[in-house]
Amino acid sequence: MWSPSKLAEQRAARKRSSAFVLLNLWPFAAIMVVLVGIFVARYIPVVDYGGPVADLPTVHNAVADGSANREDAIRILVSRDGAVYIERKSVRLDELAATVQSAIRDGAERKVYISADARAKNGDVERVVDQLRRAGITQISFLTN
Repeated sequence: MWSPSKLAEQRAARKRSSAFVLLNLWPFAAIMVVLVGIFVARYIPVVDYGGPVADLPTVHNAVADGSANREDAIRILVSRDGAVYIERKSVRLDELAATVQSAIRDGAERKVYISADARAKNGDVERVVDQLRRAGITQISFLTN
């Protein structure tokens, strides 16, 4: 029995190509996932204080030092407004030497890592270094990008 739908089905079968083309997009998707991972990983901070953050100065000949990430490392942050933080806690400048000496007595490393904001005044950073010298600290490292 003849029907218009059968005739349309036969016409469509004749127009259809015999070769089936398949475009596999999985390799493309895998490459895109890897590229997204690379670009996202570039923006993860190396040293995460979990507290106040400094806009660190950028240098070209920095030396990598992984010991700044140690648990017993003393990290001091000097913000752009001159505030001083040690281990995420705000400290007055006149209390800094006593706080550092107390941390060393508790077993901290005798080296101090300073994160000074790129826009911090040099005088503020110098006063922090002077207080560290009064505390008997001779090994001071500055963290940069």
